[in-house]
Amino acid sequence: MKRKLIIIAAICSLFVLLSACDARDTGSLKSLTRPYIAQYECTDAKLGNDDLLEKFDYIKIVLVDKNKLQLIYKLKMGEKRVKESEYTFDAKTRELSADIGIFGYRFNQTTVVKDGKFTVTKTILGKQLVMNFESV
Repeated sequence: MKRKLIIIAAICSLFVLLSACDARDTGSLKSLTRPYIAQYECTDAKLGNDDLLEKFDYIKIVLVDKNKLQLIYKLKMGEKRVKESEYTFDAKTRELSADIGIFGYRFNQTTVVKDGKFTVTKTILGKQLVMNFESV
């Protein structure tokens, strides 16, 4: 009887150990429930024919939690700025929608997040703004 209990305890311990290994391999709880919550870096930014990234050290969008967004940017020879806003995300359509103000302009944008990437587009003063973001 004692031997059977030891064997059952050993099997249960092995099962728990293997389950823990599998859980680590599949990712964190956040990545399983809200994988879009991440930091996204601007990889390309154009306003008409002008390359905006030449004027910035970086432009980032951070989805802080399920509804808070931060736009973080630093102009060359300038200080870091952080703008906060709220956003929504539709898990079925993968649509990210946000409204944020920057440089005196209000942006209300809906875009699709696919493979950790999305694009923001807006017409400003007759020129097309196109910004590509990628999760880091």
